[in-house]
Amino acid sequence: MGSLTLRRFNFWAILLGSAVMDLEPLTLVLVQNCYSCPHHGFFHSILGAISGSLILAIILRRFREKLGKISLRFKISQSFSFQVLFFSSLTAWLTHIFFDSLTHNDVFPFWPLKLNPVLIGRELYWPLGLILLILGVIGSVLFYRKLRSKT
Repeated sequence: MGSLTLRRFNFWAILLGSAVMDLEPLTLVLVQNCYSCPHHGFFHSILGAISGSLILAIILRRFREKLGKISLRFKISQSFSFQVLFFSSLTAWLTHIFFDSLTHNDVFPFWPLKLNPVLIGRELYWPLGLILLILGVIGSVLFYRKLRSKT
């Protein structure tokens, strides 16, 4: 997604916004030492996505100079405005929650309601993972080609 829309989105916010919420299940699994226990919580909800994206946008905004320099090394010119950082992070975060909602019965997008209207089930987990992997590879190739065309 980010490789096609760098004018409207921030690469760092998309990257971190799509992954940082998985620190929550990692922490819960390590603390509970139980792999079959529910391990998706607040940050796998819309309210958690909004809260987390606000926090992430604030953090990324503080590091905008360093991240901007790294971006320019890769010939990526992008906005580090708070609005772009927040919207980029929120878009990635909500996309992640949507896909997790399809396969995990402990993801409740409308928390505090224990409701998941899009749950299909675990049988979709590996096919969905393969599709997302293929899309990730395609996105990486497009991103690489975009970088190469700027040199």
